[in-house]
Amino acid sequence: MPLLIAPVFNSTATKPFRIELPNSYYLVAGAEKPYELASKYLRNEMDENKRLFDKRVEPTSMFLVADYPDMRITEDQDWIEEIESKLNISVINGICSIPYVITIEKNMYGITYLKRSLDGPKYIFDQDAETIFMSLLDQKLPSLAFRRYTLSLEKKSPEDQLLDLWIALESLFVPDGKKGEITYKLRLRMAYYFGATFEERQNIAEFIKKSYNHRSEIVHSGKVFGKKIVNEVNLLRMMARAAILNTAMEGITIQDLRNRLDELIMSGENYVQRYAPQRFERITLNV
Repeated sequence: MPLLIAPVFNSTATKPFRIELPNSYYLVAGAEKPYELASKYLRNEMDENKRLFDKRVEPTSMFLVADYPDMRITEDQDWIEEIESKLNISVINGICSIPYVITIEKNMYGITYLKRSLDGPKYIFDQDAETIFMSLLDQKLPSLAFRRYTLSLEKKSPEDQLLDLWIALESLFVPDGKKGEITYKLRLRMAYYFGATFEERQNIAEFIKKSYNHRSEIVHSGKVFGKKIVNEVNLLRMMARAAILNTAMEGITIQDLRNRLDELIMSGENYVQRYAPQRFERITLNV
């Protein structure tokens, strides 16, 4: 039976493991064979920079592996990309990607190119990342927010990243928004969602106002901010990630989230105090 190996580029695991996945796949780290086979067959066949393999794949990297009944990959491509996205949202620092799939049967092998590899800090799969990833395997994440969060990781410019993240945040916090009231609702709902005290809510509201103005300047006048908004983009990514994870782990819909946020504003409580979720991703906002 053919063996399928997909190296997870730019990843490293803090300990050996084998995680069973749906569709007869498993995620493995610390096993010699997947690395040896990937190194043998993929290094000289990549269309990208020839030195990229050694920079992005190492013995401690993760590998997606399966005993594959045939040599066709296209049917599973969307699922492989979903695994990549769920790995990426499991950490806040670090970006991994699955750009190639290798299929091997006896002395024959095939290489399928899926996408270009993503650039970013080293992806470290530790115990916290594993806990989140495992909890997401069977979860359906808010589709538009999750897709835009993932797309933001692929973008080069801070402006493009900011726009993707704001689309994600708008889909979560103002799915009922109308022109002229979106900024107000974003400031209010996000302040009560992330802030536990009046001071925290005030800081969050001011940050949202400033960042949403940047979004408008980029969209309507093509303004380029460059490195000036890198920290801002990182804060937006933390907010989008936290809201996506919290919503998925609680098993609530976007409509449920909106109703809860409006209840919070009426009660004056913070989210954890009122709804006591078993797990709630928090962020530290220094503005």
